[in-house]
Amino acid sequence: MTIYKYGKIMHVNTNYLILDHNGNGELIYVPNIERFKKDEVRKVFISSIENEYSKTTYGFENFKELVLFEDLISLQGLGPKTAISILNEGWEKIINLIADGNKDELEKINYVSSRVANNIVSNYQSKYAKFVEKLVNGEDWKAKNKVSNSYNNQFEETMKMLGFKTQQIKYALEKIKITENIEQCVEDAIKLISQNQHEIRV
Repeated sequence: MTIYKYGKIMHVNTNYLILDHNGNGELIYVPNIERFKKDEVRKVFISSIENEYSKTTYGFENFKELVLFEDLISLQGLGPKTAISILNEGWEKIINLIADGNKDELEKINYVSSRVANNIVSNYQSKYAKFVEKLVNGEDWKAKNKVSNSYNNQFEETMKMLGFKTQQIKYALEKIKITENIEQCVEDAIKLISQNQHEIRV
């Protein structure tokens, strides 16, 4: 499973960019396109959605934004188009709205009905309440309340969200040390699992 690609941005349009990755140009739809600049060399986190007719790739500035996108599209009746519209409001803002259970503000977003807003809050308010930390004295994301889950639990939850099986996650936990940098731990685990599939019974 690929969670990011690194390359040069060759073109930027109103809602997509073209990334040159190892000599291949890939069209990637992204929220808040103004964050990405032509000729910039950078890492773009991705989620690819395939069906029998097409394959569409969506890109994100960071891992947290990718996770939020994956959470949103896992809900019944909420597709990628709606998820991107939601993320155009800014992933930090959306996480705060979900954590606060603010359905009224969510409903103001394009394509978000009352039913969709209720579904988002009922499924994810508890999860994102643990992640959200208000700006305090100008310090970004300082702890308002301690997150009760250990780093291992955060790691396991993220790996499950990405579609990995219990035995694959257990294998990774046995081989790597889980730190507060969950994003890096997940990247390391994916590489490890990919290289040692023959050792893992799924």
